[in-house]
Amino acid sequence: MKRAIIIHGWDQEPTDEWLLWLAKQLKKRDWQVDLPKMPNARYPQFEAWMKVLLELSPDKNTVLIGHSLSCSLILKYLERPQVKVKKTLLVAAWDYLLPELEEEHRSFFKEGFDYEAIKQNQTPITIIQSTNDPYLDFNKAKLLAKKINAKFIPFENAGHFQTKSGYGEFPELLEMCEGLKFRSKNGVNKKSLH
Repeated sequence: MKRAIIIHGWDQEPTDEWLLWLAKQLKKRDWQVDLPKMPNARYPQFEAWMKVLLELSPDKNTVLIGHSLSCSLILKYLERPQVKVKKTLLVAAWDYLLPELEEEHRSFFKEGFDYEAIKQNQTPITIIQSTNDPYLDFNKAKLLAKKINAKFIPFENAGHFQTKSGYGEFPELLEMCEGLKFRSKNGVNKKSLH
């Protein structure tokens, strides 16, 4: 059974951006999909979010998909030696505390990340990053990919992958879930950078 867990980001709902669209598309393809509403999304606490993820019990048939802040949750989950998932897709990922959101995000970044443990987990990780994200540093995301041996896929001018930047739907991400070679909107194959 193919399974996906799709986790929204900070100050979001499961119905925001492309998340609900992706869940519906996967269900049409006979996937089991979990799209949890994470607790207290405006002032989230890492332990409360991790509890939800652990209760969902991802397994070796599960694709974990995160957007924005939930990418850091998934990275922390992958530090655990006993967890095994099929793959992870991280949309707009980062591994550092944003000064302007220190109060809201502190619990997710206070201990940093065990990059070596994430690599040893050997879960295939893909980071999908926009060249013009208004909040995140593109080059730092590329560096994060190197730190954890992740595939890095750049998207031109995708903002923060939100509805307002044209991402109410995300067909390329659907293709990545299915393990297909996807094509960009202009018909040119996207290239991954390592």
